[in-house]
Amino acid sequence: MENSEKGLRAEVTTNYLRLTDAAIRAATLPPGKPQYYLHDTEQPGLAIRMRATGGRTWVFLFTKPGTRGTQRKTLGAWPKFNEKAARKAATVAAGEVVIGVDPNDAKREAKRQQLAERQCTTLATLIIEDGPYEMSLTGRQVVNWKPAMSALRRGLKDHFDLAIGALTRRQIMAAVDKIAKTGRRGAAKDLRKHTHTFLEWCIGEGYVEHNVLAGYRAPKETRAQRVGRRTKGRALTDEEIIKVWHASGKLGAFGQLARMCLLGGPRRSEPTIIEWQKHIMDDRITFDAAWTKMGLHHDVPRTHLVDEVLAAAKHFQRATSDYVFPSPKTGGQMSGFTKMVNRLIKEADVAKFTMHDLRRSLRTIMSRCGYDNEIQRLCVGQKPRGIDQVYNHDEQWIIRNMAFEAAHDYIAQLVGAERVGKVVRLQRTNPLDPIKAELLGRLREHYAAGGP
Repeated sequence: MENSEKGLRAEVTTNYLRLTDAAIRAATLPPGKPQYYLHDTEQPGLAIRMRATGGRTWVFLFTKPGTRGTQRKTLGAWPKFNEKAARKAATVAAGEVVIGVDPNDAKREAKRQQLAERQCTTLATLIIEDGPYEMSLTGRQVVNWKPAMSALRRGLKDHFDLAIGALTRRQIMAAVDKIAKTGRRGAAKDLRKHTHTFLEWCIGEGYVEHNVLAGYRAPKETRAQRVGRRTKGRALTDEEIIKVWHASGKLGAFGQLARMCLLGGPRRSEPTIIEWQKHIMDDRITFDAAWTKMGLHHDVPRTHLVDEVLAAAKHFQRATSDYVFPSPKTGGQMSGFTKMVNRLIKEADVAKFTMHDLRRSLRTIMSRCGYDNEIQRLCVGQKPRGIDQVYNHDEQWIIRNMAFEAAHDYIAQLVGAERVGKVVRLQRTNPLDPIKAELLGRLREHYAAGGP
């Protein structure tokens, strides 16, 4: 075996030899050369191209009448494209040269057609309902595909007839600025974000060569802009919680969903998906990771207040749907939150708030009850900070259960509902801190006694 390999290696000192798989395997690139061609002695034009990167490719070399120099047609990468396949492909290419056809014409024509298709593909064709981009988002199970598609269709509607390759950064930013001038800074930011993601998808699919928003950075805010900007979101006061709780009892299934958002802290879309048979357990309500924004599973314990909400929700069950909070119109997944929240605000006679403010309110109450930010994040399904999300996989269900019970007791005291435990108010330490202090004390005593 060693002798045969030495023989093969001796052969490749010349770049003309019979190209076999064994010979190619044994061949080495001459020192200092970025690439090197080995020519076949049996089939004219057939060669193997070796590169410094390690790649080896079958090629067919030919001359074209009226054109100076040697032309090259790539046949395939070795070893997946073996000797037998390469010789067959070289024979076909040689036949094309004999009859005056350029073997590379088919490839060039394919590129021309692709370019022509790209130039004819309009923005509307890609983002139309059930179009290529929407199917890509839904196929990848992107949770917020509906807001993304809505932002693109509304924000870029003036450019629907434009070829996607002709869309410029100036046109996109003009659409973003137009929305920002109406005071909807969040909507403007969303349009820029979703357009950037869409253009990256277009690159991957071959519709454009580059992203015109690549490298864009929003101008740094001035001090005056930061001072004048309204803080995003708010937490409801105790008086507002009382009013909202009682007003929500008059608004059917949506009212019970609003109560659940205050008690469990989910995002508004998450309770619309839970079903009686799948997600209502004996001791908890579970939210699947597949349809949460962060892709994190989280649970809400069945405290007395949660059970009250579930009992009230049973009055709105539909025979054709297993949703816990079905749409009052269709019985399917609930939507149309803007109008329903406005109705709740009017019924409760409180200042304007959003469904996400109920989530903020729960975290604020947990903080008043003495639970730190890390426990609050776990309770509402937010990502842990730093490296903890990689290494710490403890669900900490006991402490989360305690946090929910304390917050629900706090709310129960406000709204006059039956309480299940003692409300801990304005306690600024974590209830588990005494246990930690005791363990640290034992550790100090152990080291003081000379322990290892």
